[in-house]
Amino acid sequence: MSDGRITELPWYLVKQPAPIITKEATIIGAGIAGCTAAVALQRRGFKVTVVDRHPHAGAEASGNSQGIVYPKLSPRDDVLPRVNLAAIQFCSDYYQPFWDRGLGKQCGILVVPESPKKVEDFAQISQRFADRPEIVQSVDNKQLCKLAGIPLRAKTALYFSQLGWLPPALVCQQLLETHNIPLIQADIHSLDHNKDKNSWALKDSAGLCILNSETVVIASAFDCKNFAQSEYLPLRKIRGQISQLPCTAESSQLQTVICGEGYFTPAENGLHSCGATYNKDIFTREVRDQDHQTNIAQISATDPGLAAALGEPALESLSGRANFRCTTPDYLPISGPLPNVPEMLEDYAILRRDAKTVLPTRGSYLPNIYVNCGMGSRGLSYAPLTAEVLAAQIAGETPVLEQALLNAINPARFIIRDLKRKRI
Repeated sequence: MSDGRITELPWYLVKQPAPIITKEATIIGAGIAGCTAAVALQRRGFKVTVVDRHPHAGAEASGNSQGIVYPKLSPRDDVLPRVNLAAIQFCSDYYQPFWDRGLGKQCGILVVPESPKKVEDFAQISQRFADRPEIVQSVDNKQLCKLAGIPLRAKTALYFSQLGWLPPALVCQQLLETHNIPLIQADIHSLDHNKDKNSWALKDSAGLCILNSETVVIASAFDCKNFAQSEYLPLRKIRGQISQLPCTAESSQLQTVICGEGYFTPAENGLHSCGATYNKDIFTREVRDQDHQTNIAQISATDPGLAAALGEPALESLSGRANFRCTTPDYLPISGPLPNVPEMLEDYAILRRDAKTVLPTRGSYLPNIYVNCGMGSRGLSYAPLTAEVLAAQIAGETPVLEQALLNAINPARFIIRDLKRKRI
């Protein structure tokens, strides 16, 4: 029986929830994070509009021809692998209709170890999921070669049979088209709240109001930092270039995605996709030869058998695409209500002196404005789950994640963390 004492700092609870009256919502950003959020809200009875600076969905980071539903598990029970596990379980069902109608392929993913430490981790993961082969199973060289369809050198691998690849831009476009969600082309630069009308004005660079909306979700990756309400987020912009290589007679037999130092997809229209580079402080979208060379080197590092099947592709035979990931310091996505930063800093200032202080004070959050971003290179994996969590929160439902995992992706987590660490 509880003695009534407060034992947890309730920063994640909203102090003064704003009313939802019109159920009109606008999503800023038509990538995978924005489009999945739009559908999740529409399914809950919201009238949803998506706004993007491009005329069609999936034009930026979601624009690669083959995106991987990338699995990332761990033998440890930390928050990051728990979120990743929840994400791949959710998205394998979410994408089933797309695979069933021939969009991409649920071909399975083989993850080969990159180091002796990874071999040990894989063995522990295999033991941990021994009774869940539908999620992951360990395979030896004979099994993995049979699954892959080509001879590989790896002695062991983890096999995720329910995953595969998808064309992200087409997924985005079909999500909006199938659910009749309108996309307005506009470049939104600022957001102003009218308290009397309980509405947000979305304005362009000239200050012209493009539309008004009761609820707003910012899902524009690194561009979330362009808005005053979300500029505090510790996001980083990381360039990634993929390479597309012509298949050979042997490589055309590849049946699964191979992941290790990089990833490598089965051929589609005579081309394999591989990558992606991780370029810090480089901000060009121009395709660079040195990044093609890096991607080719990653193929050899992933598995020499894969490199042997591919041969030695000439640089002039390669094509590619470069864009930017939006990453976070803890590698977790950001999904949830945006905090009122000044009020949060004032309410929880005591954490600078004593990080273990427990207060009964709930968190201060801005009215009906949310964010869904920070998915790094795992947008296809994270987006369906974070969209579902976000829509449930907006609609006043119980989210599908336990509270500890909700807190781990809450946009206010950085404020609480930095106060405790005396960084702000």
